[in-house]
Amino acid sequence: MTSYADRIRALAPGHDPRHIEGYMLLQYATLDHLDPVTFAREVEIGVGCVEVGGVDMAERNARSYGL
Repeated sequence: MTSYADRIRALAPGHDPRHIEGYMLLQYATLDHLDPVTFAREVEIGVGCVEVGGVDMAERNARSYGL
């Protein structure tokens, strides 16, 4: 688990934080610079990506980032 997992889990309960983080990393090379509002918005976008693309695609994407 990364340092972001707890924050993501709090914002998106019921979702694998690795999946959400993987989608966030498509937009940002690192998440360290994101302020809390932007981080939360990006988590919401990541949830949408998982819901549209499915868990299998989210898992492949997360693994491509070593998550």
